[in-house]
Amino acid sequence: MLYRCVRFVESFPILADRPKLTWAHYRVLIPVADPAQRRTLEREAIKLGWTCTVLEDQIRPLRVVDAAPADNRNATPPPAASLLTPRCGTPGVCKVIAAGTGLVVDLGFATYRDLPADAGHPAGTLVQLDAAGRIAAATRATKADLFTYAAAVLKVVDGDTLWVQVYLEPGRWVKQKLRLRDLDCPEIATPEGKAAKRCTEALVARATAVTICTTKPDKYDRYLADVLLQTDGAETFLNNELLANGHAVLKREWEFGDWGT
Repeated sequence: MLYRCVRFVESFPILADRPKLTWAHYRVLIPVADPAQRRTLEREAIKLGWTCTVLEDQIRPLRVVDAAPADNRNATPPPAASLLTPRCGTPGVCKVIAAGTGLVVDLGFATYRDLPADAGHPAGTLVQLDAAGRIAAATRATKADLFTYAAAVLKVVDGDTLWVQVYLEPGRWVKQKLRLRDLDCPEIATPEGKAAKRCTEALVARATAVTICTTKPDKYDRYLADVLLQTDGAETFLNNELLANGHAVLKREWEFGDWGT
């Protein structure tokens, strides 16, 4: 008990602003070693009115060990989750391609914009669309800048699947169902799947802006996405948040036997 009291003071040094959770809640939170992760769980527990049981369900995938040093001195810490390197280009950068007898700007998602013959942008070049929809040569852009968009999340289907509104150019958007790239969350019918969905919903709800970078594997004809969330000036890579918090595992697109269903 004394050990937990010391851990409590170390983990929550300012007590005046924390009257909304019980001691039982804090006993569950104390073993979470990452301060930022611990604060996020605390805020979500207060905001959503989680019981201790629900809070434990959120923490359990993190493989937290609740034991005094004497009881845990020989324990091997759990391995860190393998994370992804985010892919993010530049919104508005597109490629000029030949279509029929003329040239078009490939906006992505099978959407195209006619390009006047005298525009001076031959097939294969990259262009930049500005906020007014004007087209200019993107001389410093590369292929890595393509297929990156501002977006708005319309619905969280489950931990790794989202319906989003994708802004292709001023005055034009499409609605798409995206799967988060290279990860797999538990089935939504399971407690772990519901916890993963709640995690995604909580992260998306706090975002002030959303940027997505998409790829489309030919074999399955489904869009995969890296989703980056802007919150209070900080950027969060949604894919890695799910991995780091134990709500998903790495799984490459060719491993999904049910991808086309």
